[in-house]
Amino acid sequence: MKKERSLKSHIDKKVLKSAILYFLNITIVLFSLNFLSNNFYIIDIEIMHISTIYLLLVLIGLNFPFKKIYNALKNKKIEKNSTGTTLFGISFIVFSFFILVATKIFLLWLAAIPILLSGLDLTLKGIKIKRNEFFLLSIFSLSYAIFYLLIQTIPEFWYLFQRFSLAVSSLIGSFIGKSMALGPSVSGLWIVIIFFIMLFVAFFLSSTKKSKSLKFILSIIGLFVVWIIYLIILGLIEFESKNDVLNLHFIVFFICFIPIFFYLFKSNINEKKIIYSKHKKKNIKKVIKNGRVWALLFLFLSTLILTIFLGLEENESEKKTKIMFYGQNMLGSWDIPEYGKYGREATGMFGLLPIYLNSSGFENIFLVNNITTFLNMSQPVQENITKYVNLTDYIKIIETNKVTANLLEDIDIFVITSINKTFSIDEKEVIWDFVKKGGSLLVSGDHTNVGNTQEPLNDLLTPVDISFQFDSALPLDSKFKWLTCYQLMHHPITSNIISLNEIQISVGASLSTSPNSIPLIIGRYGLSDEGDPFNEDIAYLGDYEYNKGEQLGDIILAAATYYGDGKVLVFGDTSTFQNSALPYSYPFIYNMISWLKSEQTTSTKFLQNGVSIFLLVIALITIIVDRKANIPYSIFPLVFIIALIIALMINAIMIPDMQISGNVVYIDASHNERFNLEPFTEKSVNGLILNLNRNGYLPLISREFLKDKIENCKFLIFIAPTQSFNSDELEFLHQYMSNGGIIILSTGYPEKEAVSSFLEKYDLDIINVPLGPFPYIEENPEEYENEPRFVDSWPIIFNENIGQSYYNFTWINDYHLMVFVKQGKGGLLLISDSQYLLDKNIESIYDYWPGNIILLKHIIDETKALEEQS
Repeated sequence: MKKERSLKSHIDKKVLKSAILYFLNITIVLFSLNFLSNNFYIIDIEIMHISTIYLLLVLIGLNFPFKKIYNALKNKKIEKNSTGTTLFGISFIVFSFFILVATKIFLLWLAAIPILLSGLDLTLKGIKIKRNEFFLLSIFSLSYAIFYLLIQTIPEFWYLFQRFSLAVSSLIGSFIGKSMALGPSVSGLWIVIIFFIMLFVAFFLSSTKKSKSLKFILSIIGLFVVWIIYLIILGLIEFESKNDVLNLHFIVFFICFIPIFFYLFKSNINEKKIIYSKHKKKNIKKVIKNGRVWALLFLFLSTLILTIFLGLEENESEKKTKIMFYGQNMLGSWDIPEYGKYGREATGMFGLLPIYLNSSGFENIFLVNNITTFLNMSQPVQENITKYVNLTDYIKIIETNKVTANLLEDIDIFVITSINKTFSIDEKEVIWDFVKKGGSLLVSGDHTNVGNTQEPLNDLLTPVDISFQFDSALPLDSKFKWLTCYQLMHHPITSNIISLNEIQISVGASLSTSPNSIPLIIGRYGLSDEGDPFNEDIAYLGDYEYNKGEQLGDIILAAATYYGDGKVLVFGDTSTFQNSALPYSYPFIYNMISWLKSEQTTSTKFLQNGVSIFLLVIALITIIVDRKANIPYSIFPLVFIIALIIALMINAIMIPDMQISGNVVYIDASHNERFNLEPFTEKSVNGLILNLNRNGYLPLISREFLKDKIENCKFLIFIAPTQSFNSDELEFLHQYMSNGGIIILSTGYPEKEAVSSFLEKYDLDIINVPLGPFPYIEENPEEYENEPRFVDSWPIIFNENIGQSYYNFTWINDYHLMVFVKQGKGGLLLISDSQYLLDKNIESIYDYWPGNIILLKHIIDETKALEEQS
């Protein structure tokens, strides 16, 4: 009896341990998928990413029998086939972690999860350990990855779920007497859908479908009821701040486990055995008749066709891309930064955009009513401190009172920005005939009918059913603004964005779109703050708070669509195209221009999506019909991720690299520099950018150290880099200066270690003598305002035979704070103050320091003289 009780107790403990592990495995995978889908509104995407990796490491630690595998391999107790299975499994796990760590693409991260789970399952099979949940979790996670891909690539799918969430939340709101309009990200629908997919996969894999049908239906109903209850809770709670609504998402996540485990309890998941042919020679006829082979092929082709960017081939014609701007009847101006105007308002609005575009080889044409009036409003006043920037050097101006077919005849892209006067019927016919025949239309507007722009823009866009709403699109996360709230669809315009900071959307209007429109940029965790029609004094803005009834979540910030053979791109905000944003956003704008002038049409996309869906459905039917399991299921996620990788590699080749030449200045942000990419803060570089603009330069933020781009720029600026240059970079920088490039390095002693090898090459050093701010100006700033000002300075030691002091002062000793060393046709300017070039010291929103602006102008003039001499 004691033995029986002991055995029973042992069995009970083993069953309990297995059940707990079963629960933990499912929970970790569900958490991981939601993390990678950003369903919990994690403040920092990197934190979300790292958290997922740690969760998966825990999953491996809980299930991977390290000791048993080691002992089995050491004692050669594993059969030959089993050894191969184990090694395959381990390689799958390693490959999945490589994808998770080495890439930055959400689709690949999600596709890596089923690879990892398949690898873990294969590893356990190789040593005769049976864990059926990994078979289920692998198929489920692959199904979800495919679903996520469809949402990202087919706009009709995303639109369906968005409208469903808005409709259901609105209905629930009406029922409880609380107005609601919640997008799927805020309503928790995306979380619930993950559980729905898991239930469907579990039911499909069940060997007892008939007996489990009622249980399955009850579980589905249970999930829907959970979601409805959650919506009621969201409607009844009064939140103190607009982002508190997202703090409850973990609740709906855990409640969804109730119907899931209700169905999975005592369910028999039918895992078919993996059968390998014993014959060395394969019979071709048998391979052709094998449904699983065709299913793999169809899955591969479907994924590849769906994700590849067709129709982006470069036009072989040598004709310049012609961009026509409608420069009349608009809110805003085409002015550029000039001396005499300082601070944020000095940036101007759109005048630098055609200059940047001209430097990329695009021809810019402006339609205006009166050329003289237009130039008087746009051109800076000539002063003796500056070179006069003549806008007509970069644009061609046509004087006209009407848009006609002849004017648009040879144009590729027509740009309309915040117009406040409606086009005539004839003009609209001309514009849409231009688009229908293959032209492209780029439209941007702004929030809450500011400047009476809403009606003219919406009237123009009626044929494509896109409209500006009377609201302000606001991010829920006010601290980080839109950076943690964006969702980018899989599209040529957004595919090669290095940093979300490139987008530069501020406060604009949200867009209402049709199912056929592509929601290019979505404010996933954003608020549609309704405008106030009585608040005319401050542009009809609302209260910047969430009020019941305002749409919360998944608001559309930018949309694209097709019309005839042409394309239309609409932005609810103009900030991306404004002067102050261009150093950050121009690569993104270049992507827009590249897509708008491409050969991609509605027929291309319709055929592409249609064929992909057809192949995917055929693959699914083939798997259901073919009962022979002579191909491991683990091959399916591998084929899926291989197709994704191939498509991404092809897309990288297909999408044109940004081309720009002329007076380009790169401000490096690839070596962990100590400045802020947030515009107009104390530690940002907008003051530096403004002063470069005033002298005819086009600054760009360099987020990657791309030699082919940098070698053609005039200046390369480093501000307190904390990551050292490698030997290849050091050699490149030396050659860059030898060919005439100028490097400006602003750094202090605390950051010297990262650049010490670079400085040594030119007999430069920064010594540990803290000089602090110089001059000390707090008591009488007016006395020194025309002199250079330093924030945190340190003395420079240099070889006087090859170096020249640009700024020094005497206090006990001679201290040099700015030294230039000539190298070939160019040279290096070292500023021994890591904060010298920041806004706080040069030019900020409301303040500026004339002495530093004058010194910067002097430095620019000196380098120009150096260039002329060489």
